[in-house]
Amino acid sequence: MESQPPVSRIGWDKQKIMRTRHELNTVKVIMKDNVQKMMERQGKLDDLVERAQKLEEASDVYVKCAVKIQREMSWKHRALRLSIFALAGMSALTGLAYSLL
Repeated sequence: MESQPPVSRIGWDKQKIMRTRHELNTVKVIMKDNVQKMMERQGKLDDLVERAQKLEEASDVYVKCAVKIQREMSWKHRALRLSIFALAGMSALTGLAYSLL
């Protein structure tokens, strides 16, 4: 079994090594930039989660207020309807009493 010759003997001259190091440094800079962007995105995502939680809390308060107002309006509507029926009944009774006299 033959062992492979050292790197310097298989055609890797100084220029190729320097070019490879340059490419490696370029990749390293890109990766650092990607990590930085990822950390910034994480911060933005944390802000979005916080805002979503606040909106959820606000929507819960809104729903509670809406239900309360709906109940109040329903009772007012029922009271108004009852008042109209009572007034109509009293008017009918008054008309009937007047016609009997």
